[in-house]
Amino acid sequence: MSEPRLRRTMLMTPGNRPDRLRKAAGYSADCLVFDLEDSVPPAAKSQARSCVAQALQDLAPGARERCVRINSLESGFGAADLANLPLALVDSIMVPKVESASGLLEVQRQVQALGCDRGRSRPLELIATLETPRGILNALAIADACERTTALFFGSGDYTAATGATITDSTLLFPRSMIAAAAGAANIQAIDAAYFQNVRDGDATRRDAQAARELGFAGKVVFHPAQIAPVNDVFSPSAAEIERAQRIVSAFEAASAQGHGTALADGLFVAIDLVAPAERLLRRAALVGSKTGPSSLQPGL
Repeated sequence: MSEPRLRRTMLMTPGNRPDRLRKAAGYSADCLVFDLEDSVPPAAKSQARSCVAQALQDLAPGARERCVRINSLESGFGAADLANLPLALVDSIMVPKVESASGLLEVQRQVQALGCDRGRSRPLELIATLETPRGILNALAIADACERTTALFFGSGDYTAATGATITDSTLLFPRSMIAAAAGAANIQAIDAAYFQNVRDGDATRRDAQAARELGFAGKVVFHPAQIAPVNDVFSPSAAEIERAQRIVSAFEAASAQGHGTALADGLFVAIDLVAPAERLLRRAALVGSKTGPSSLQPGL
């Protein structure tokens, strides 16, 4: 599997709004998500496909991840979405309302039948959206369903609508934990729900993002440009975190060279279970650095 993409922020933009699709390309989100699903009314689905296809052609290749959220196959729109997209210009497909492994496998079958990997150096990826109670309870089976799946995305709106819960940290703890655990088991990313209680409130957005990061999420979907900077910051390793990770890796390598399985680094107990997260954080720091250029947040890099 290829190195995971940097997905601190995934900016969701309505596919039937060409003005907003053009603006989205100018923001500093790691991933642009062109939406054909919830933000597009049924009568505008065909127009949205044309708008998204044009936006994909206009976007400079390699600038950032290009993702399209299709409609579910069950809606009657999903197959047409796939058939009318220039898949060669799409990096990933966000699949909504996934409730079972078989549902995701059918999407995989359809994109493969369309020759989605032709001429690619990296396969087309799937991001499975878990937004119903059944989907949350089947998280591990969905995460394991196919190799194309590189992330699970939590849709809190439909989940809370189905359960009758309000959207708070406490009510979201169970579904967030299930998704983070399933993604960790499958060695893929967990992407958190968008924060939409007050999209212009940077402090509230930051607090919500921090709660997700503490559970192991790699990033969030965002709806408003004001959310991008605080969420990018939360999901970027700090200078202190990078320094600690470097100490852990160096101390363990030194201990291993001497035949020891543990070590102390500035009073920090180091064992092998701490090394993989430290190495993962350093890889993430390098990815962030490749997007932002040399920074004081990257000592030694």
